[in-house]
Amino acid sequence: MRAATAEQMREIDRLTSEEIGIPSIVLMENAARAVADVCEKELRDTKNPKVLIFAGKGNNGGDGFALARILNDRNIECKLAFLFENSKFSEDARINYKAAINSGLYIITDITEAVIETMRADIVVDAVFGTGISREITGIYADVINVINTYSKKVISVDIPSGVNSDNGQIMGCAVNADITVTFALPKIGMLLYPGGEHCGRIEIANISIQQSTIDSMDIKTGFLDKNDILKILPERAKRTNKGSYGRLYIIAGSKDMTGAVALCCKGAFRAGAGLVYACTVQSGIHVVQQLVPEAVVMPLSEYEGKVRYECYEEDIEPKIGNASAIAVGPGLGMSEEVTEFVNKLITEVDKTVIIDADGLNAISKNPSVLLSLKHVPVITPHPGEMSRLTGLKISEILHDTVSVARNFAMQYNSIVVLKDARTVVASPDGRVIINVTGNPSMATGGSGDVLTGVISSLIAQGLAPFDAAAVGVYLHGLSGDICRDKLGSYGVMAGDIAENIAEAVKQFR
Repeated sequence: MRAATAEQMREIDRLTSEEIGIPSIVLMENAARAVADVCEKELRDTKNPKVLIFAGKGNNGGDGFALARILNDRNIECKLAFLFENSKFSEDARINYKAAINSGLYIITDITEAVIETMRADIVVDAVFGTGISREITGIYADVINVINTYSKKVISVDIPSGVNSDNGQIMGCAVNADITVTFALPKIGMLLYPGGEHCGRIEIANISIQQSTIDSMDIKTGFLDKNDILKILPERAKRTNKGSYGRLYIIAGSKDMTGAVALCCKGAFRAGAGLVYACTVQSGIHVVQQLVPEAVVMPLSEYEGKVRYECYEEDIEPKIGNASAIAVGPGLGMSEEVTEFVNKLITEVDKTVIIDADGLNAISKNPSVLLSLKHVPVITPHPGEMSRLTGLKISEILHDTVSVARNFAMQYNSIVVLKDARTVVASPDGRVIINVTGNPSMATGGSGDVLTGVISSLIAQGLAPFDAAAVGVYLHGLSGDICRDKLGSYGVMAGDIAENIAEAVKQFR
């Protein structure tokens, strides 16, 4: 499923009107009817239902004016609240405003009366701002949003909650808290990202006669995976197979004080289906890994002060790694000059797809251009702090627009970027971005990222294309977190629980 920017939706609307021949006023009518259907469905068990619509001056307000007329025609008591200067209507909004007045609809123009009617209404419809909002909301507009949020029983937003930036999910000063958002043709990027996503409630995507061919003609490179996508990407397993059929994954990770990172990464890999997992870690941590993940093949690395030595690559790894299907490096390696040299040597020498995480990313943070020297497109999995070190951007700047930051880095450094956040984004060097929609706050726990590295690495080792493996891996990792939350609640989930339930997540598809 693709997700659009405000500009892309404007272009889709234009093409629909000019090339397909469906006038914009017809699209507005169809949008209003789609919202009316949702209102009617929500009110089916309500006696003498009342609806109040807050309308603005643009096309979103035009949807609201048309909606009021349609609900009135369906014998649902409906009132309009229009509290703004009406001299700057969009053309289609003006037409529907006049039609609403000519139909005898009652229009509230006083905010005190609007508060009273908001409290009386069974549903309040937010049709104030649409996808074009790009500056901070103040004055009467902020007052209206405050009224909606404070006094409504149930809120339905038209296209996007007023105040949510449709391109990056930022809140433009304030925003409506919707219970349901009825959006048209495609979801908007800002509805999938936080904090905007928190304001959308349940999202319903309505068909308003925009043709699929029109959408396909657009170069929309941002989207999200749904269950049908996972079914297409995640292969069925043939009956006549063996452990070698599902990849040989080498995980190079851990130090004397962080052996758990290796174990969690290995568990994530096994639960995601890897056939053989080699735990390559310092000699002092081998016994811990053997106890925690006895299924892993251990490969001891020589160490200095509890961390891998630079010479480990040529002495311990290079002679044995020729049969690797994929290599993961970084979790728990620690930070030292030797580790930095070791990581840079490893990733530039091996002729395999490399997944770089945690201290592997710290090792290249002073020279991210090393990623351009790799023999295969790598996958990197930074959290915002690590991304800050890689880019020089402030964490606040990264969180302001994770999609653009991940996409720009992926294209500049020829890497697949998994930028971890409440809505993790996966970006490809060709500009494609997948916004992940699974997961929850229970996953904010140490070691969760190590499990994710194991899952993504496992899928690559099994033969999935790296971008597909990253997107599906993030989805399954989040789904496992959702399963854990349902079992354990939001407070007690540990990274080991997420690792253990990866198989349960995969089971929903295979």
